[in-house]
Amino acid sequence: MVEKTFFRHRFVLLFGLIPFQLVFVCCLSTSQSQVLPSAVSQQATIDAQAAQERERQRNQALGKKPEDLAPVEATAVSEDLGSLQLMKEIPDLPFARLRIDQSFSWLSNANYAKNSQNVVAAWQAISSIEGAWAPTIQTMPGYDKFFPEVGVRLSYFNYFSQEEPSLTNNQTGAFDLGLAQDFLLTNIFFRANQQVSDELTVGLSVDVNGYFFLNTPEERSSVAGDAETNFLNEITAAYSASYFHPFTDNQAVSLSWRASYVFSNPSYFTRTDNSLSGTYIYNCTEKISLSPFASYRLAYYTDASNAPATADFNDQGQFTGEANGFYRRLDQQFTLGLGLNFQLSPELSTGLNFNYSKSDSTSQIAETGDFTNLTAGANWSMTYKFSEKEFVVEQNSDCLGPYVRTDLGFGFVNNLESSQTLTGTVLPGVTGTLANPSISVNPGVRFDVSPGFNLTDWFGVELSGGILYNGLDHLNGSGAVTLDGGTETISGGGLSLTGRYLQVPAIFSTVFRWPGQARWKPYLSTGFGFAYSQLQITQIDNTQTSDQFEEAYSPAFSVGSGFIWQVSDTVDFDVAYKLLGLINPTYSSLQPGVALSNSIQFGINVRF
Repeated sequence: MVEKTFFRHRFVLLFGLIPFQLVFVCCLSTSQSQVLPSAVSQQATIDAQAAQERERQRNQALGKKPEDLAPVEATAVSEDLGSLQLMKEIPDLPFARLRIDQSFSWLSNANYAKNSQNVVAAWQAISSIEGAWAPTIQTMPGYDKFFPEVGVRLSYFNYFSQEEPSLTNNQTGAFDLGLAQDFLLTNIFFRANQQVSDELTVGLSVDVNGYFFLNTPEERSSVAGDAETNFLNEITAAYSASYFHPFTDNQAVSLSWRASYVFSNPSYFTRTDNSLSGTYIYNCTEKISLSPFASYRLAYYTDASNAPATADFNDQGQFTGEANGFYRRLDQQFTLGLGLNFQLSPELSTGLNFNYSKSDSTSQIAETGDFTNLTAGANWSMTYKFSEKEFVVEQNSDCLGPYVRTDLGFGFVNNLESSQTLTGTVLPGVTGTLANPSISVNPGVRFDVSPGFNLTDWFGVELSGGILYNGLDHLNGSGAVTLDGGTETISGGGLSLTGRYLQVPAIFSTVFRWPGQARWKPYLSTGFGFAYSQLQITQIDNTQTSDQFEEAYSPAFSVGSGFIWQVSDTVDFDVAYKLLGLINPTYSSLQPGVALSNSIQFGINVRF
């Protein structure tokens, strides 16, 4: 079959992440200058994600080679057939992956600007590492063509050797935007894709992006003003559909459509986003592929009325006024490109690329939204897929019945705070007056023992008891407090705090597990019970207290999620996240409402 020889998996997922234009300007004030790094960094991120998706498409098109096929094993059959054995493929299914990649590109317009003052050519280096849980499900009927994926990706963007324009129309000389553009991108992604047919795949995805400067506020102040280190955050919810059709053993086309809505902070980057892309793939050899592509993107900014006004310059660099360049802004961008990819091994690939982008916008600022950019570069990537032969339990009853799980890990307690003004005994061993008190708590440890019973393959109940121990860190608020060793005044910066916060919960929970006979099983638990807690303060700043403590008995709830990994017939390895909430505990006069704690734990589950 053509489909099998050209593309063994017979599907391609393209999100159609297409570069888009964003506002950037020669800034006249601090508030205006903060727009520039967010806009340029966001554009650079979308460019990088688009290149990553195109590389993934090419790698999938190369398909598996004969030497990569899974081995087989001999299985005995009925004795009536004598010594005959059947040969079957050993299960060796992808479970997780680790990817490291780099790209080095020359950009003719690193600022994505139209105005000659801001058109700066530069070299760009992007170094990334990605880890993802991406299992292939074969043990549940109907899910063999469902492909979930959860992961984290970190990318470092660096610009260097910028070719700065003349100072004819800009006497400030603020052209070197390397400090403003060097940043770290953190991306947490959740994706679920369903192969509808041999040629059509649809999917839903959620991406959470955080942008962070890697320099000090002083180093970037001349370009970025008072922009914070975490200068931009985004949450993108998207729907995608991709169509892949092979013509011959070495030729195919792919068409991808993606619709998304992007929530951002600052909110003036919030937008609706639609894109369409098409790619022609030609496999020159088993290891070399050529892929010209074209894409179109349409975006509308929906929450930009509060965007700061930015300066407008004409093509000659003359100042023409200020305006909100995001309000009711409609952008469209056309991109043409060509990629040449070399698959050196199943894990390692490298390639060359050339892209041309032209953007048009209804933005009120002439120099933003309208730009032309040429990109030429090289890249390499190494992807290692962790495959695990699925451990299939012969009988579901093997996983039923009683069990005991023990977990040990780290506990993180939210601040214990109140909006009240406390008088008298405000905290254990502390008297005085304290307004808006807040106690910050250091990370600690949590240990749990949870006996339970699996009623079915997917449902169980358990009773868990544990202890969560944390040290105290800081006391904030305003007022004056009296201790055994003297008096302390608390103001804006707060005071250091020594002591402990102890929680002992007892929770009855219901546990919902992923059904089937697979070796790994994600689960979700919810429960309600009671908790004993204790707050003790031994020192505030340099002043000792009486070492008194306050106890509280409170209703409590718990929500948890994780997965168990079966290592033998009776033993599982456990990884879990737990949220613990104590409802309205009281410590002297402090009433923090619902005291929340987050825990990450690792443990062992023993079945009987």
